[in-house]
Amino acid sequence: MSTLKQSQKMETKIPNWYLSCDYVETCNCEYGCPCNFSGFPTFGFCRALVLYHIVHGNYGDTKLDDLAAVEAVNWPKAIHEGDGTMQWFIERKANVEQRHALNEIFYGRAKGNGSFALFGGTCKYMLEPQFVDIDYKIDGKNSRFAVPGVLDVQIESFKNPVTGDEQNTEVHLPTGFIFQTAKACKTKVMRIVSPNITFDDSGKNAFFSEKLEYKGP
Repeated sequence: MSTLKQSQKMETKIPNWYLSCDYVETCNCEYGCPCNFSGFPTFGFCRALVLYHIVHGNYGDTKLDDLAAVEAVNWPKAIHEGDGTMQWFIERKANVEQRHALNEIFYGRAKGNGSFALFGGTCKYMLEPQFVDIDYKIDGKNSRFAVPGVLDVQIESFKNPVTGDEQNTEVHLPTGFIFQTAKACKTKVMRIVSPNITFDDSGKNAFFSEKLEYKGP
């Protein structure tokens, strides 16, 4: 009996994992996103499209370098109040082992730091991942990403509404659970049309960050 229990524990052990990512976050909040500071979204609910481009990564012996994924998520109230709907779009070129690894990490089953495990607990509906073509360009405040026929995001610098001057704003959150440093931007385009998640929040908040690091427990 003890041998069986030990074997079962070994089978369910979470592998060591690590991600270093370029990160583009867009949401429906006004510029700057109060959720990162006070916990409550501008309009009382939260909708987001987020790109993770994995520069380097692994899940045990499975390499995850140069793979991209997009998170689409919708909460009817503030994030911590739950009842969210989450879906991931994972780059089609990922092989079977990589798809399994990314599912475990992104849907929070692999635990660890970052938003993955935390957000998973706030979502009532965890939709099946879609393996798709993802078109993206990492270019700081001019980054973009799209899943053809489903979603489209383009970000740009925020401009002072009075002077028209470009704002070079960098946000520092030493205890931030998603990022610690990011460039504050706005969305030029931010929309998704799918069977379960549909919205258009163009012209709202965005952040860009690079070399974000996440790892397993």
